[in-house]
Amino acid sequence: MTEDAATARRFSRAISVATLPVTVDSDEPPTDPGRMTTRQLGHLLFITTEAAPRCYTRGPREIARGSRQAEGFFVVAVMGATGAVVRQDGRTTEVPAGGVSFWYTETPHVVDYPDGVDVRVCLVPRRSLGVRDDQLERVTATVADTGGPVAALVAHSLRTLVETAGDCPALVAGRLACNVTDLVATLVTEQAARTTPTAEDARYTRIWEIRAHVDRHLRDPELTPKTIAAAHGISVRSLHKLFEGEGVTVSRLIQRRRLQASAEELTRQDGGDSTVSGVSQRWGFTDPAHFSRLFRASYGISPSQWRDTRGGAEPSDRPDPRDPVS
Repeated sequence: MTEDAATARRFSRAISVATLPVTVDSDEPPTDPGRMTTRQLGHLLFITTEAAPRCYTRGPREIARGSRQAEGFFVVAVMGATGAVVRQDGRTTEVPAGGVSFWYTETPHVVDYPDGVDVRVCLVPRRSLGVRDDQLERVTATVADTGGPVAALVAHSLRTLVETAGDCPALVAGRLACNVTDLVATLVTEQAARTTPTAEDARYTRIWEIRAHVDRHLRDPELTPKTIAAAHGISVRSLHKLFEGEGVTVSRLIQRRRLQASAEELTRQDGGDSTVSGVSQRWGFTDPAHFSRLFRASYGISPSQWRDTRGGAEPSDRPDPRDPVS
């Protein structure tokens, strides 16, 4: 491994430890790994990052690596002297220097800083935010109006707390974190209301509804494109057309989510039936041998090895040649 590659690997690992697994790319040799500081305030995490131009990607592979996380995070980012390009939920948004933008850690996204990284972010646990899922999805990869009072207050609070959160007494940290969370939730609600629904928004709303349906019924071995289409009052053909451009077929989505759920359960070892066959059957796989082949194709090791090492290998995005398309 070259020194440049080793430096890039160390920088990526530092970000993963401080936040969540990501992949870091740079057009220039990463001779300067940059600077990152983290401060916690109650249930919130504040992070300052300064570095040469970088592109951070959190795709299905990185999300699978973080499958043992108890929850996802909603990210509020305040840019410094440089801007960024944020891609998520079918949107690509240029965020100017000083701008405020958002993304969610549990759906694929890309954050590119072509002119260098200078950003302050706040990670808010999704469960504590108190906004509807459709509102959250509507604001990802958008830019807040910092001329408005709520966005201006959020930006000011974030810039201050990213430097001072660690100095707050324990007695007030929890209450202050709740106040900041309420303020962020207010901004999300305001931002979602500013966006007029379009046909494309309606499409992504329907896709989100279908993804949520898949997650709710993962344990049902009869979950198929046909049953999903029937539950949503559309034809199977319309269902497949809806997912064109998503980079995954509906059948592959079901398979991937079942594998992720199985991988997460196999790492917990919480006293239940952690046998490979028991886990696979609970998550809708009727053939343990087929499950093992699929698991190895996605994660690079067998389910039993994954269980025994508690997820000690990184998953692969390689498609299974037996992946159904209907």
